[in-house]
Amino acid sequence: MVTALLNLGLMIWGGWQTIWQQFRQIPIAFYPLSLLLMGLSYSLGFWRWHTYLQVLDHWLPVRSSLRIFLGSLALIASPGRAGESIKALWLRQQFGVSAARSLAGLFCERLCDLLAALLLVALGFSARLGTGFWWACLGLAIALFLILSQPQRLQAWAKRFGGRSRRRKGLERLAHLLFSARRLLQPRFLAGGLLISLLTWAIEGVVLYGCFQVLQAEINLPTAIVIRAAVGLGGVLTLLPGGLGGAEAASISLALLYGADRDQAIAATVLLRLLTLWFPIAIGWVALHRQTRTLKSLALSSLPDTDADQSPKSSH
Repeated sequence: MVTALLNLGLMIWGGWQTIWQQFRQIPIAFYPLSLLLMGLSYSLGFWRWHTYLQVLDHWLPVRSSLRIFLGSLALIASPGRAGESIKALWLRQQFGVSAARSLAGLFCERLCDLLAALLLVALGFSARLGTGFWWACLGLAIALFLILSQPQRLQAWAKRFGGRSRRRKGLERLAHLLFSARRLLQPRFLAGGLLISLLTWAIEGVVLYGCFQVLQAEINLPTAIVIRAAVGLGGVLTLLPGGLGGAEAASISLALLYGADRDQAIAATVLLRLLTLWFPIAIGWVALHRQTRTLKSLALSSLPDTDADQSPKSSH
C-alpha cells in the first residue's frame, strides 16, 4: 500500500497530466511483451530454485514446487525479500523438508542475485568512475564469496565474542546456514546460480529498455541493464519493504544521469515498479490462495476418522 502511494506521489510530483500523457502514448503491445519477458525471468528463477532442492536431495513434484515458489512472490515486497522464506515453512509442512536446507537454497538465491547485481553495476559504472571502481567491486564480491564459503571460520570468529552477544548469535546462525548451503556453494552450482541471476537482471533490463523506448528516452540497452541492476541493489540496501524509496530514487536519478528528462524518468520508474513488483505480487496472491487450500486439504486428511473408529454398541 505504501509503495502504491509512493508511486502515485511520484506521478503527482511529476505532473499528473504530463505523466498520464506519457502513458497514453505507450503501444498496447508493450504490456503483454513486457509481462512475457517477466514471466521468462521468473521461470529461470523457478528452475534454479527447483534445481537447488534436487541438489539438496529433495525431489519435489514440479507442480507443487512451482506453486510454492510462486506463492512466495506474494511477499516479495518484504524487506530484503525476506518474506520469501515462507517457502521453508510450506516445504516443511507439505514435504518434511528441513528449514535449514530450504533456507540454504533461499540464501544462495539472494547471494547470487546480490553478486550479479554488484558485478553488473561495477562493469557499467567503471566507464564513468574508472577501472578502479570495477576492481574494487570485483574484490568485494570475491571477498564476500571467500568469507561465506568458509563457515568454520565464521564459527571461530563467533567464539571470540564472549557471552551470548547478538553479534555472536548472528555469526553462529550464519555459520549454521552456510554449513547447510555448502553443497550449493560449490563452484559449479554457484557459477550456475550466478549465471541465472545475470540472465534475470539482463531480461529485466530489456524490459526497462522497452520502457525507455516507448517513452522516447534515448538510453541504450546496456545502460538500461546496468540501471535495472543498480535499482535492485539500491532496493536491497535500504532494507525497506519492496526497496521503498531506495529503488525509486536510484531509478529516477540514474535515468536522469543517462539522458532521460524528468517526466520520462518518473514514468519509466512507475512502469518498472508495476512490472517488477506488482505483477509478481499479483501472481503470488493467486498461487498463495491455491497453496493455502492445498495445506488445508492436507490438514483435514490427516485428522483421524472418528466415525470409523467408533464401533456400534451391541444391544443386550
